[in-house]
Amino acid sequence: MGVSVPNISNANFSQFKGTTNKVAPSGTNAAYQSFTVSKATEFNFKINNTFTNVQILDQKNQVVAQIKSQTEAADASARLGPGTYTAVISQANKAAGVRDFSLDVSEKKNVLMTSGGAMLSATAQPPANGDSGVQKHNFNVVQGGTFTANMTLPNSRWALMGKDGKVVASSDTSTPDEQVDFFKKPTYKIDPGEYQMIIVPSSKLAAATPFQMSFVPRDPTLQAAGTSQESAISKTLREREARLQQWASEGSSTSTSA
Repeated sequence: MGVSVPNISNANFSQFKGTTNKVAPSGTNAAYQSFTVSKATEFNFKINNTFTNVQILDQKNQVVAQIKSQTEAADASARLGPGTYTAVISQANKAAGVRDFSLDVSEKKNVLMTSGGAMLSATAQPPANGDSGVQKHNFNVVQGGTFTANMTLPNSRWALMGKDGKVVASSDTSTPDEQVDFFKKPTYKIDPGEYQMIIVPSSKLAAATPFQMSFVPRDPTLQAAGTSQESAISKTLREREARLQQWASEGSSTSTSA
């Protein structure tokens, strides 16, 4: 009976574990893990072990992704088309003996953001084997605007970064979003462009947890009732009501004669 080859397109998250009990072309201890992809997708590959190298090879033995960890976990991403691939996990130190390894594979979301907002749905994984559970996803903003942000994953942090590494929006969920007054939520002005969303789950996350991250358009002039600043729509309604009151008053005092 042959060994089944996992299809990583069937899950948002996959984890390969094993031992480096074979030999890589470089002469270091290594492991080989085959997997298939059934639909073109961008994936994140994360090695959770220190001083470990990973190469993702396609059907032609060409390297499509490469990772080199040092003193902590490291990651890389690659867009893979349908086919069979091989992950070569090798130790950076030739003198190192056989060791266990853990390689995480997750789908890298590519979120399209318009003036109507955006929604990211993903699954957070509990930290393990030195892996902090950090996620990275792409945000392509085609229409900018001012937004509030909501994330359903508690006790976590997030940041939206531009290509230049500048953070344009960030927050944490130490207080659940549903408990925060809408008018007290921070607003973020996000211009069109390509961004990367970084999500850091709680270090106390005990199990895989689905979550959603959303951006909701917000009128920056809208304020809570009783504040000194008046929103544009409130001003329009107030002026309309004043005109109606004036019209009603003038109409009631008008008399006609036969």
